[in-house]
Amino acid sequence: MQQSYVLTIWDLFTMNGSDVCGGEAVVAVIDGDQEVDRITVSGKCQNPNGYRRSYTGKPGLTARIVSGPGRIQFSQC
Repeated sequence: MQQSYVLTIWDLFTMNGSDVCGGEAVVAVIDGDQEVDRITVSGKCQNPNGYRRSYTGKPGLTARIVSGPGRIQFSQC
């Protein structure tokens, strides 16, 4: 059985002095204590609603940022 998820990322950007630049974040998808996938998200997102990307996998997955800027939410649909 497959589960649909939505990965939402906020504050995906870096600062270079006073300039706002695009950033890159690497997100690990985790099943229990095992990493099963990595998602790379790059660009510039300062939208209060964030940037959303769909993901399909087995039920019970979680996710965390491994590297890069931003914060995420990984939720079931």
